[in-house]
Amino acid sequence: MDRHFAVLLVAPGMLWMLALLLYPVLLNFYYSFTNKSFQYPNTSFVGLDNYSAFLSDPAFWSSLGNSAIWTVTSVIGQLVIGFVAALTVEAIARGRALVRLLLIVPWMFSSIVLASTWRLMLDGLTGVANAVIIGVGVLEEPVAFFGDGGTALASVIVMNVWFGAPFMFLAFLAGMQTVPQDLYEAAVTDGAGYWRQVWHVTLPALRPIVGTLVILRTIWVLNNFDFIYLTTGGGPRDTTMTLPLYAFRAGWAQFEVGRMAAISVGMMLALLALVIVLFRLMPIDSDEDGS
Repeated sequence: MDRHFAVLLVAPGMLWMLALLLYPVLLNFYYSFTNKSFQYPNTSFVGLDNYSAFLSDPAFWSSLGNSAIWTVTSVIGQLVIGFVAALTVEAIARGRALVRLLLIVPWMFSSIVLASTWRLMLDGLTGVANAVIIGVGVLEEPVAFFGDGGTALASVIVMNVWFGAPFMFLAFLAGMQTVPQDLYEAAVTDGAGYWRQVWHVTLPALRPIVGTLVILRTIWVLNNFDFIYLTTGGGPRDTTMTLPLYAFRAGWAQFEVGRMAAISVGMMLALLALVIVLFRLMPIDSDEDGS
């Protein structure tokens, strides 16, 4: 009786949460098969026209390529820098708390503050980055990092790595502190140096954490909209246009809600397939990894 009463208490909230999650998804799926638009009041069924429209658009495939570069390089960069930072802090005897605080500074600010700061730093005329680079003699002329098609995507990737690395750092640091010390003692007894301990003890122990981090950050980075929108807006000449911005342009710049819905459904299915593959490739359970 108590169990049934508990279910009755929880059920309304669970149903409400389920409705909040399912309703937008189902409505979006429905719109993807219609010519829904902000410009016209009438909506009719158009079948797969919206899907064929974006699949035949060269801008879609360009955005897909940019999204792949943006996601892969950002996640790898965050992973490597976060791991190196965790190793460094773990080896520090004094001042560890201060260093840890400094490393998580990027997470203390909103996206618009971070984007505005980076735009100021990398500005082609008044940016401090150009002043330093020209001052040390690396370049003779200033570079508009966010305004040049050759450097814009790399610039937003660097910003994203800087922002996301602290998340990786905290996860790795927490994982390192759970590795049994007797494993390191056994490695030292066998004559292993520091880097061999990292390779044969630390990394195997962190494999489930790495798998979880890669999956989570892949989802977050691939769906990220604000960083690129606030710095480059997808330009110049669509060199930083990713799938979220491509969908945004279809829906809010061209007022084609049906097409935007089709793009978002395609993104959702592609991301779902990618996550399934990552789950198969990346260990997220220590029992599966045999550790």
